[in-house]
Amino acid sequence: MTEAFRPVRDDEVGAVVALWQRAGMIRPWNPPEADITAIRANPKSALLVAGPGGHIVATVAVEDGGHRAWVYYLCADPALRGQGWGRRAMEAAEDWARARGHTKLQLLVRRSNAPVLSFYDRLGYEESAVTVMQKWLDPARERAFRDSPDAH
Repeated sequence: MTEAFRPVRDDEVGAVVALWQRAGMIRPWNPPEADITAIRANPKSALLVAGPGGHIVATVAVEDGGHRAWVYYLCADPALRGQGWGRRAMEAAEDWARARGHTKLQLLVRRSNAPVLSFYDRLGYEESAVTVMQKWLDPARERAFRDSPDAH
């Protein structure tokens, strides 16, 4: 039986980081422990996890961004891809957003990540006619970003 998506517990943070490492989700400019701490400290966000028998095989982070919600860190264990974990994670994110009165859910995907873009396309997501702009406020993280071969 598959358990429902629920907020991550303190004792599961290591398992989440390990899953993200296996799935290639970690980037040097986003230390996973710091991101998890920030997500969990924000009362308007949640890191949801699920898996059979309490074994974490999928994650999704959701954040209340005001009039829209955002999705981050959608991840399914690479060994279980194709079994619907990503779809179920997005359904959990959509349910979370709807429960908070949001009418739109947004996310960011690198243009070079064709398989993930196809995944979201199949779920009914579409490209927005906006440009994302950024300014680094942490010089160390900016250096890590600029020094990384997959930053852009």
